[in-house]
Parts: sequence; C-alpha cells; structure tokens
Amino acid sequence: MTSSRTIPFICLFLSGWTSLTYELLWIKQLTLLFGGTLYAISAVLCAFMTGLALGAWYLSRYLNRSSGSPNRVRLYGILEGLIGIYGLIFPVLLTAMEWLYPLVISTSPANEGWLHGAEFLMSALFMLPSTFLMGATLPIIGAWAVGDHGGNIFKKISLLYSLNTFGAVFGCVITQFFTTRWLGVQGTLWSAVGLNILIFLLCFFWRDAPQANSKIKDEQSKTPFTPENTPDRGLSWLLLILFGYSGGVALSSEILWTRILVFPLGSSLYSFALILATFLFGIALGSLISEKLLGSSRWIIKFIMVELAIGVFCLLILPGFDQLTDWTLKADHLFYDLENTASRTLMVRSLFAFGLMFLPTLGFGLVFPLANQINFTLFGTVIRTLGNSYAVNTAGAIVGTALTPFVLIPLFGIKVSLFILYAILITLSMAALIWHLQGRLRGWATSFAGLSAVLVAWYFLAAPQTSAQQLGHHNFARIEINVAADDLQLLEYKEGNFSTLSVVEDRKTAARTLYVDGFSTATASDAIGGSAYMQAMGWVPMMLHPDPKRALVIGFGTGSTLGAVSRFPGVTVDGVEIDRNVLTLAPWFSLWNHDVLNRPHVNMIVQDGRQYLRWTEKRYDVITLEPMSPVQAGVNNLYSREFYDLARRRLQPGGIMMQWLPLHLVSAADSRAMIKTFQSAFLHTSVWNSFLTRIILLVGSDRPVSLDKNLFDRRLQLPSSRKMSEQIGVYDFLDFMDFYLTDGTALASLLKDAPIITDDRALLEHSGVNLVPPLKQQTDEAFLNLLKYRQFPPVTGLSPQQTQAYRQRHNLRTAQRLSIFSQRYKGPGYQEFSRKDYQAGMAKVREFFDENQNSLVSLSAAGWASSKMPQN
Repeated sequence: MTSSRTIPFICLFLSGWTSLTYELLWIKQLTLLFGGTLYAISAVLCAFMTGLALGAWYLSRYLNRSSGSPNRVRLYGILEGLIGIYGLIFPVLLTAMEWLYPLVISTSPANEGWLHGAEFLMSALFMLPSTFLMGATLPIIGAWAVGDHGGNIFKKISLLYSLNTFGAVFGCVITQFFTTRWLGVQGTLWSAVGLNILIFLLCFFWRDAPQANSKIKDEQSKTPFTPENTPDRGLSWLLLILFGYSGGVALSSEILWTRILVFPLGSSLYSFALILATFLFGIALGSLISEKLLGSSRWIIKFIMVELAIGVFCLLILPGFDQLTDWTLKADHLFYDLENTASRTLMVRSLFAFGLMFLPTLGFGLVFPLANQINFTLFGTVIRTLGNSYAVNTAGAIVGTALTPFVLIPLFGIKVSLFILYAILITLSMAALIWHLQGRLRGWATSFAGLSAVLVAWYFLAAPQTSAQQLGHHNFARIEINVAADDLQLLEYKEGNFSTLSVVEDRKTAARTLYVDGFSTATASDAIGGSAYMQAMGWVPMMLHPDPKRALVIGFGTGSTLGAVSRFPGVTVDGVEIDRNVLTLAPWFSLWNHDVLNRPHVNMIVQDGRQYLRWTEKRYDVITLEPMSPVQAGVNNLYSREFYDLARRRLQPGGIMMQWLPLHLVSAADSRAMIKTFQSAFLHTSVWNSFLTRIILLVGSDRPVSLDKNLFDRRLQLPSSRKMSEQIGVYDFLDFMDFYLTDGTALASLLKDAPIITDDRALLEHSGVNLVPPLKQQTDEAFLNLLKYRQFPPVTGLSPQQTQAYRQRHNLRTAQRLSIFSQRYKGPGYQEFSRKDYQAGMAKVREFFDENQNSLVSLSAAGWASSKMPQN
C-alpha cells in the first residue's frame, strides 16, 4: 500500500470504530426511552440496520447515475463529517423523541404489535440520516480503491471490509470496556464525533488524493468471461439470494450463540462485549485473509464451498452443546477460585467465545469479498456492485434479527433453530453447486445432495429434542458448583424469546431456585433466609406505611415479593415483569407467592419496569422492586439517579420506596455508590437488613419513616399478616426493630466520596465483580462497615419505660450481630463474645469504632484493622 493511499484506509478503520460506537450508544439511549424489552431492542437494532441497507443501496445507485465526477475520497470525508454532525445533535433529537413518544403511547390502540411497530418507525426516522450515510461509506471508498476494473473487487474489498470491521472490533472493546466507564455515554459520543470530524479533515484536505480514480460512474470493464468466474444470470440471482441468506444466518447465529454463551460467560456488559468483539473479529480476519487463502480464480465454486462448509461445520458441533452444563461448571470453578484474576476471567471467557464462533465467523468473512466479486456480473458497475451487495447482506441480517427471537426460538428452541438455519444454508449451497457444475461433476453433486438431505432429515428426526427431564441433558439448565447433580431435580425448563428459564429443586432441602440465563435469580424455601428477604421486600414497606391503598412491585421472579404485598387487605397491587415467560413458572413457587397471579386485586403488566414508571399516570403508596443482579448488563437502569427520580414522582405524598442491595453480588465501592445514589433522590432514607447479612434494603420517602408499635400490633392481629410475619422471622415488635440498621444521614462520612450512579455513568455495569466475584470476607466487610453505624430506630407508640426496655434489648441484638464478625475474624472483644459476655465485648468494639471513626474496618484472619476512607 503506497503512502498516498494510506489515509483513506486509516479513515475506514476509524469509520468502523465510530459506527459501532454510535450503534451501541444509540441502542442504549433508545432502550432507556422505549424500555429494555426484547421488542424494543430488536426494533432499534433493525431500524439501525435498515438505514445501513438503504444508504448502501440508494446512494450507490444515485452516484452510479450521476453525470458528475466528484472526488470519491473527498465525498467519503464529507459523509463522515455529516455523520459526526448528526451524532452531535442526536441528544437534542432524543429530547424531541421523549416529547413525541408519550403522544404515540396515548394514541396507540391496545395492541403491543402496533406500539413496537411505532418504536421501529421512530427509531428508523431519527437514526436514518446518520445510518443512511454510514451505509454508503464502504461502497464509495471501495469504488475509489477498486477503480474502473471490476476484476479488482475481490482483492480490494477483502482489505477494505477487513479494515472497517477491525475498526468495529476496536470500537466495541474501547466503548464497552473503557470510554463509557471513564467518559460516560455523552463523553463517548463526543469522542466518536471527534473521530468523524478528524476523518472529514483528513479526507477533504488530503492533497495526495489521486484524481485519476475520481470518477464515480464506472465502466463495465469486466474480467474476461470464464465459466469458473462468471455465472449465468439465473445462477447470479441464486448466489445473491444465498449471500443475503448468509447475512441472515450470521445475525441469527450471533443471537443464538449469545443465548448459549451467557451460561459460561454470564450476562455482564463485558461478556456481551466479548461475544460481539469475537464475532466481528472472525469476520474481519476472514475478509483479510480471503485473497491469500482462496486465490484469485474460481470464485463461484469457492464461494459455494465456503457457505457449504459453514453449514456443515455448524451442524456437526450441535451435539457438543449437550456438554454446555459441564463447560459452565468448569467456568464457574475458575471464576470462583480464590486465586482468580480479572485477566484470567477475560482469557477464559474469550476462549469460550472463540471456541464456538471463530471458525463460522471466519467463513462469513471469507464470503463477503467473494460475493462482491461474483455480483459484479449481475450489477455491472463497481459502485452498484458494492452498494447492492452490502444492502442485500444487511437486509438478510435484518430478517434474521427479527425472526430469531420472535419466531425461531419460541417455536423450535435454540438448538433446533440452529439446525434449521444451517440445514437451509446447506440446501441453498447444494442447489447453487448443482447449478454451477457441469457434466459428471453435476451428477456427483446431485447424488451428494440427496445423501445429505437424507442425513439431515435423519438427524432432525432422530436427534433428541430439548428436554426438561434431567439437568444438563438436552437442555442448558445450570448446576451450581459444590452441589451434586443427583441432589437436584429439574422441574421445568423453557427457552423463551427473551431468556432461558429453569426451575430446579434441591431434593434434600426442598428449596426451589429460578434460573434466568443460568443466573440464580431467586431461591424459595421454608427455612428462614431462604425466601425471607424476598417476602421482606414487600412486607417491610407495607408495614411502615400507615394506610397503603395502591402498591407497585417491579420484577416478579418467584412472585414472593408480590405475594407478600398482596396479603395486606384493602390494597390494589400492580406487578411489572419484563419477561412474560417468567410468569408461567409462578405455580412452582405458589407455596411462597400465595398463588398471587390468581388474586383478583393483583394486576400483572408485562413491560419494562422503568418504562412503566416513566409513562404511567398512576401514583402509589408503596413501590418495591428486586431486580436481577445490579451488575448485569442493563440492570444499572434500575439503580440510577434518573430511575429513582421517576419512582419518587410516582409516589403519593408520604409514599415509600424500597430497593434491594445484595452485598454478595457487588463490591463494597458499588454498595456505597448505590446507597449514595438512593439518598440523592429521596429526602429521607434509611438502611435495613433482613437477617441475612448479605441483603440490604433501602427505604426512601419524602417524610420521616418510623416504626409504629400500635400499627404493628393491629396488623399482626390479621391472620394473613401474622403468617407472613412468621415466615420472615418476625414474631414481635423487637424482631421488626431488628430490621433497622441506620438512618441515611448517619452514613455521611462513609458515603462522602462515593460517586452517583447515573444513566450516563452506568458504574455498576463496569463493576470489577463481573470479572472477579467478591469473597465472603469482602461481603462481611461491606456489611460490618454499615453495621458500624447501627442506630436505635425511630419508634412511636411506646411509653418512655417501654422505649428504654426496647433500647436495652435492641442493644443486645446489636451486640449479637457484631459478635459474629468479632469471633469470625478475631476482632475486638472476641474472647468476651465467645463467653457470651456481650456487654464487655460490645465495650471493646465501641472503643475500636471510636478510635477509627473516620476509617473503614478491614477484616482478615489476623483480626480487625482500620483503613482509609475511599477517595472518589
């Protein structure tokens, strides 16, 4: 590559970087508006790709007909500059969309399909100017590189497409791992805009741009006709259809492979970034090596054989998915190993992603430049060939994106969907091969095709279908580490369009666990601590509110929280769940959720919880929620300052908000940021604990919250309330008081330098626990540093004498809690606590706390120590 041609190639790499960055950011921003439902995400993604396809098709067609001869590199730079300008004003347009969307909702008929169609149209409308221009960039710069010689397409496009896709790989990694973490969404957006402007400046003022290749309208200077390189018109159309279908298979496979890989990799932002980067890397590398690997002749047969090889390989690896449960167990052992590091986690997860996707995506990369070369016969000019080929492949990708989650998975499941996709790919490839070959070779190909059809049909009929009979046997159900598979029973397994769900029962304890994409979402059991915290999430705020009439529960899970709220008389309850299929598993947990879905005063809404809060006009006395793990991709949206502002505006005066903070799933720094963010939205906050030291409950309101003894006694006279109280271990008022840890204001020194979680700075998605999980010692540390600020709760309905008596008993409870950590880590007073001399032990603990008021408590086997407060 000469130096005079280097700059456009560098710019094409940067273009791939910025395009992928815009895609990731705009999807993130638009799902905050439309919600994180599968329908909304698919609508936005399809709208983005629609713009790419239209831009590639229309602009290449327009420029081909144009009588002018603009400089292609300069034109390319102008397009990139316009993309950057549009990226700069997109936040303003997003504000306009936020004004428009409520009008769409208010005028929409009671039909989800209509609403999601409107979301697609809105996304397409607002993203189209930019994505339209993005779609034209590769054909234009490709036409510049190829010139007027159609025979150069394969060689040049292999390099150009590779550079552009490698840029997308880089953009994915940089955006998801670094810039959104350090700069936030807006900062990342501005950096992408800056790169677009840089591309514009480099291309527009590039003095060495060769003028000889500046003409847009190409002559039909085809390579000499040979049967090996030039198909007849019928075969040309069949190959174009095969290429378009290949684009659909690629995107469908990405979706299906992601549904498989979340089991060993998890559902974090980093995991999804690795999957996408691996997918794009294989394509980029395949395109880069295509010329050296395939040579410069017999393009048709090589294109067909590569497509055929992709289909055959992907069918052959299907039986290997039966080992996914074992792979996941091995990945879990490595992840939870005490010697684990972030780099090792990334390496192991990358190996999983590469092991599954690398060879097929390498094949997808090989066929792109081949298809462009072959399609030159059909379209006649270079720029039309590049534009139309890109448009057809992208159109296939759009169809694959839409059909896979909404048709294939619900009807056939994951494995069978993969089988169908690749069986059709093999069929189309064999049809093209038979058409292309002549004489005896055609006969052999026909015979082989017939044999292949028999084998494929036999496999489809004989291969075991998805089963819910045994864990890990023809399903992707998860087995926890250190649990014998024989002790577990798979009660139900479902591959839904949104997630893979399973219900597993421990035969020894009768505990039942709901798994969502392999993540243990909730466990229900009769033992205290089994499902107590889920019920407490509903019971505590309902007990605190003096007269709740309407309550909202976001997230269904096992239904235990919704069931607890529904047990209070005179309350109308709305429940919101994003995944419809989760509700079908509710009967397995009816013992704990009290058959809540069949209660007449409970209204279940299938929707994104944040979107519901944003657009509903209802006001609630109590809002409580228990989302998925806070550090999973997308869940930050339910822990951000903007979300809490929405929730606060949906509360009645004196209404109560409760949030779930699982200390065992986040880092200590994460937990401080979560509390600080919650405090920033509510005038009065308090921190509670439901016996399990790893579960914290946050309570917020616009008024001070107190524990009313008289109200408590009246409520417990009701049989339903008393039974619920006993299920979570509350037998008297002291037990209720024991839930209370501290008022939010007491944590000022602990939270002084903690950051605020926002939509722009989604700190939880970048938590280090996604790569190295917190140790039990670290979870204990996080809780102890909250327990350090333990207070006597604000109570009413007690006489001074009763208050004093309760205070003494409450102090004993506090000492008992602290004694656990003192004895476990040889802390101050551990010898006194071991003798159950709580007063003496507590005196030493207080002395330690007083000496280290402005420090954190650090735990180790050697004892307690103090450490500096974290600095933001």
